[in-house]
Amino acid sequence: MKHGYLIALIAVALLVTPAGVRAQGLPDSVAQAYRDYQTALEAGDAAGLLAAAQQAYEAGESEEIDAATLATLAENYGFAASANGQFETAQRAWRDAARLSDRAEVDPVERAWRWHNAATLALRNSDRNDAYACSRNAVRALADMEGDLDPALDFAGDAYLTRSMLTMSRGRIEEAGEAAMRAIGVFHEGLDQPDARYALAMLYAGVAQTLEQDFEAATYSLYVSSEVYSVVNPDHVNAPTLRAALASAMHHLYSEDDAETEAAFARLNARVGDNPFDIAAYDRAALRDEARAAYELTDRPCCDAEPLQRRMPRYPDDAARSDLNGVVYVRFDVTAGGRTDDIEVIGAFPPGVFDRASIDAVRVWRYQPATRDGEAVRREGVETRFDYVMQR
Repeated sequence: MKHGYLIALIAVALLVTPAGVRAQGLPDSVAQAYRDYQTALEAGDAAGLLAAAQQAYEAGESEEIDAATLATLAENYGFAASANGQFETAQRAWRDAARLSDRAEVDPVERAWRWHNAATLALRNSDRNDAYACSRNAVRALADMEGDLDPALDFAGDAYLTRSMLTMSRGRIEEAGEAAMRAIGVFHEGLDQPDARYALAMLYAGVAQTLEQDFEAATYSLYVSSEVYSVVNPDHVNAPTLRAALASAMHHLYSEDDAETEAAFARLNARVGDNPFDIAAYDRAALRDEARAAYELTDRPCCDAEPLQRRMPRYPDDAARSDLNGVVYVRFDVTAGGRTDDIEVIGAFPPGVFDRASIDAVRVWRYQPATRDGEAVRREGVETRFDYVMQR
């Protein structure tokens, strides 16, 4: 069974440009290789570019030149390796450039940029452990900018989103939500209009807010994500899970107090209206109608299935030992005999960790079957959400 997992590789463009360095004052072996590098760059000679960049970097290591200059040569090497499709070499070079930048205590923008490129290339090479470590260092370098991210607007949003994705995939959902919110803030400043990256950041924020039981904030984030996706990529891989997540969050906004419910949706409408991206897809008048439909499920039989026995999932031992949190969205049918059937995970954070425990729990649930005209009937498309939170 194929599940619609939300954790997908982010295609963050490598906005790399070769770094400059002055040849004056360098050892002859480094200076000559660097001049060859510049010549190859101007001639568009990719193979020559890579050979010269490698020679310059290795000569710089051999001559033990200063760390800041060697970091620049490593960046050039990473750029040239990427241009030649040698992505594993590029990953190592960018990581070396970032480490040397930290050692030399260069400007935090450069450090963040180099760590971010190392993380992106690690993802390109399916080296998620290295991507995780590099993305952590990238956001730490951004933190050193003390809130002034203007010099890094062209990549900081991607760096935070990459960190959000990687921490979400490891069950560090609180950290993923924080990184997603930082990405959203950068995108508000740096984007002319919302795109798939913004929608994904909103999705991650909404999932984290769901786990925090902040359903009003989660509804806002997930609704905006849904509306942006509907414009920029209606067939995105996250669609089934996003729909389930939004319906679940909206459901929790209803209460027996109509005035309280109305106030919650009034605040939501106002917040959506204040979103800096004013796109035609935002139909704020429809927000309450969508929420009501999610709550009432108007396609139910006359008398819907009612739970009789529901056992909560067992926290997987491996996840507990690793201190992982998670959210799982499950869809299933209830048979005319009151048993669950066709159980499937339609979204999970992180993927694959809590799926089996969720399915096993739903499998033993029992219901008073739905009825139509007095006859028991099958109830299709029941959805539920499981929150896995370690008690601290």
